Amino acid sequence: MKDNALSIPGLSGNEGSFPFRPWVRRAGLSILLVAALVTMVMLAALLFPGARYGWVEEPFAWIYVLVLWVGAVRISAGTLRPVAELRHDSIVIRPLHQFRSTRVAWDRMRGTERTLGGDRLIVYYDTPRGLRFVALNLNLVKGRRAFMDQLDAELEQMGFVEKTVERSLYRTRG
Repeated sequence: MKDNALSIPGLSGNEGSFPFRPWVRRAGLSILLVAALVTMVMLAALLFPGARYGWVEEPFAWIYVLVLWVGAVRISAGTLRPVAELRHDSIVIRPLHQFRSTRVAWDRMRGTERTLGGDRLIVYYDTPRGLRFVALNLNLVKGRRAFMDQLDAELEQMGFVEKTVERSLYRTRG
């Protein structure tokens, strides 16, 4: 567990950066490879009329390949930064299904929800527009146990209480 001990009043000072698991980046790179191969096959089919199939000229096929490229680049580029960071003033979460990071200041956090199997974390927080949430797939976090231990310690120190309802574990302000 990473401990940089920044003594900020009210917070434990634990900070940590948690990268994506290596297989997530490999998955993104393999999607890039598939997109490149499909693009080359489609371009070759356009250049050589004898090898042309009807679907190559359809706009939908090109849109599909474009979406494949965007998704592959998004996953590959997204894994270059940590999936989660615990900072002295906030938590930063970068889920792959979103194009931007979510930074939640500790004083704006309302609570968390985690499945008892431990594969999903939802963080609820206040914004000027009302209550919002961000979800994180914990299976993608390298050092998931250390991340959850540090997060739980931070929330416990801030006075959050734990409650179990069916298959979910909630932490809310006490």
